[in-house]
Amino acid sequence: MSRIKVLPETVVTKIAAGEVIERPASVLKELVENAIDAGATQIEIQLEEGGKKLIKVSDNGVGMDADDLKIAFLSHATSKLRSDDDLFSIDTLGFRGEALPSIGSISQIRIISRTKDALIGSEIQIEGGQLGKIKEKGAPEGTQIDVQNLFYNTPVRRKFLKSTRTEMAHISEMVTRFALSYPNIHFTTLHNGKNVLIFPTAKNLKERINTIYGKEISENLLEINLKEPDISIYGYILPPTYNRPNTKMQFIFLNGRYIRDNIIFHAINAAYRNLLMSRRSPIIFLNLQIDSREVDVNVHPTKIEVRFKNTGLIHDQLYATIRSALMQTESHTSFQATSQESRPNVESSTAPANTFVGGVEAQLRKDKEVSSDGRKESVMKSMSDFFSTSSDKETPHRKDEHKQDVLPSAEAKPLFKQESKLTSHIQIHNSYIIEETAEGLNIIDQHALHEVVLYHEIWEHIKSSRLAIQKLLIPALIELAPRDFVTIMSLREKFATLGLEIEEFGKSTIAIRTHPQILKNLDFHSLIQSVLEEIDSDDVKSETDNILVKIVQVMACKGAVKAGQRLAPQEIQSLLEQRKDNIVTSFCPHGRPTALEFKISELEKQFKRI
Repeated sequence: MSRIKVLPETVVTKIAAGEVIERPASVLKELVENAIDAGATQIEIQLEEGGKKLIKVSDNGVGMDADDLKIAFLSHATSKLRSDDDLFSIDTLGFRGEALPSIGSISQIRIISRTKDALIGSEIQIEGGQLGKIKEKGAPEGTQIDVQNLFYNTPVRRKFLKSTRTEMAHISEMVTRFALSYPNIHFTTLHNGKNVLIFPTAKNLKERINTIYGKEISENLLEINLKEPDISIYGYILPPTYNRPNTKMQFIFLNGRYIRDNIIFHAINAAYRNLLMSRRSPIIFLNLQIDSREVDVNVHPTKIEVRFKNTGLIHDQLYATIRSALMQTESHTSFQATSQESRPNVESSTAPANTFVGGVEAQLRKDKEVSSDGRKESVMKSMSDFFSTSSDKETPHRKDEHKQDVLPSAEAKPLFKQESKLTSHIQIHNSYIIEETAEGLNIIDQHALHEVVLYHEIWEHIKSSRLAIQKLLIPALIELAPRDFVTIMSLREKFATLGLEIEEFGKSTIAIRTHPQILKNLDFHSLIQSVLEEIDSDDVKSETDNILVKIVQVMACKGAVKAGQRLAPQEIQSLLEQRKDNIVTSFCPHGRPTALEFKISELEKQFKRI
């Protein structure tokens, strides 16, 4: 008896669903693609519980009649291919005929649709892949698809879905991609009955970018416009000064389809080489138009990966176009000049600007190879330079980057409590403190030490329920990307625990109304962006205390004194006295050491006294 058996159709469709449908955003992607292929100019999305309970997509496209509904949920049934030759010239977003059967096998679906020339529409229901009977139904022109209880019959898959906040973040990102790719379509998204994303029809891509990301981004766009026989590239890039820690703000569309391709990413990174700091990525909005016969989109079930017949041409054209746009502006020059001015250790202000970033990257690689002892030895060799540049012990009255008084004044309090008793210490390069000890000396990173002190202080206040709150006279308004807005609004309770009262203030804008008193010099925009960067990873997307820890780490970092900030002797003394025996202050919350210790014996060895 043969051990090999043909799988039942229900099992086959569930296997296919496992390849195509990963989460609610995957369902939404397939449904919106069908709506766009149907010629819709208005698409409304309704969600409940992050799409886990309901995903409803309504469009004003061409619609389907009763005969279409009968076969729409059969495997590999599609209106977009007629022969195998069509696979090599795909001009639509969907084409396989796998999406609807896959979705139908793991959910409960209802479809209502009417074509333009029909007086009445049709309705069909599907549950777990089982089709119901076609019924007549009054309906507007177009199609409405309700997907309820996703993965209801595959509980293991449902268990792996993330929190509502996380699923909504993925959905927001998906809708944003479609909105950028098709500015001529009106997109409306509701979650639990509330409008969360509304993108009215835009005249062009730039107007749509302004709608989504705001004035600051849209006003600094650099236009890309290349038309060649084999490829057209249109869109916008931003100067290097606008960057992100990942590639989530790189939107590449090929013939209207969002794609991620290593060849394209390499061309982008090469164009920005020596213009960005290490581990930062540029912001890109680009549309590529290439003959569909020169591209294979039938590579992966999600259709997000493609293959080009002429990868070298694509790479070189994209690189040259972006590089040319960057070089023809003043942005790259001013960026490099600003970078050099902000770093006091740059040897020569007349050195080529490109050497700055490259030098930093080389130094970072070098630092990773040096042990702790090696690091000490390097510091010892330049100790004389440290002292020679620190002869001026006067502390001028100045303001820091946030325009807050650093030293005591009639209106402002010092960063640390005043103490009259001083010990032997000195600040060098406005960033490090040299402290004399009984056994030698310590070189202290003032920012790292203050950061860990604040970190423990915030936790102590939270645990004792005595976190003092300061109300802002004028709320701080911060405009965010749609995905980031959804993420921050879902974390309001955690922010409130930390003394930050955050409210919705119009479309994709938040208002911060309070802050903890112990953090007097917070840059709220920088704080929110850093929080988003810290929690935007799979290991902290679940509803755990890990998110709260990440936020406290960022708050402590942003509230601490900065490298390059001049401190008065009393402030230095106060900071050193805040080191406590009951907490570990040898490392900051991000793992960097706060101090390097040098014993007298090490000094004597360096000066050949032993």
